[in-house]
Amino acid sequence: MDPIELQPLGDRAFLAHFPTERDAADWAAAVRQRRGRGVTDVVLAYRAVAVFADPEQVELLELESRLRAIAPVAGTDCRGQRVRIPVLYDGADLDAVAARRNLSRAEVIDLHGGVEYDVFAIGFLPGFPYAGYLPAALSGLPRRAAPRLRVPAGSVGIAGRQTGIYPRESPGGWHLLGRTPLCIADPDEGYFPIRAGDRLQFVAISVAEFEARRDERL
Repeated sequence: MDPIELQPLGDRAFLAHFPTERDAADWAAAVRQRRGRGVTDVVLAYRAVAVFADPEQVELLELESRLRAIAPVAGTDCRGQRVRIPVLYDGADLDAVAARRNLSRAEVIDLHGGVEYDVFAIGFLPGFPYAGYLPAALSGLPRRAAPRLRVPAGSVGIAGRQTGIYPRESPGGWHLLGRTPLCIADPDEGYFPIRAGDRLQFVAISVAEFEARRDERL
């Protein structure tokens, strides 16, 4: 039995499916380690991994055979980088989230910053990390019934079981807990330091530190 569910994705890629996000991340890390000839990129998403190839460097049938021989390696620390995200917890929805979850502001901040989050995918904006999972006490809030038309760049929000960071100003319906001074993406320069498979740790900072680190890059 094949260790993965693998199918063609166009004429120069394969898409693998897995039961859990962790299985997908472990397999993506294993493929990156054994990358081999012809593989141009490995892109992790929710319970899936896309492997892109250059057909001039490798026969796709050969690559398919190689990929099917790679099994997820559980328990290894071959995931992506660990990224510390400084956050000024002054978000417009912080008090509302605390009230809806029967928590204090300090408890919301401690809970949000007390978990290391896996980045499952990048989107809906270039560089926006979907990360999870939130602690149970913060989980379950649906997106806002009326999305904001303008969410400032750097805003850190939560919705459902996930947390994310808005890389630039945009409309958005997540509940805003705070904001980071860091520039986490610059599409014009191709700057995307956070990738699916990375891990995020949010760290509370003061107003003074926020101002001192404004527009700093990871």
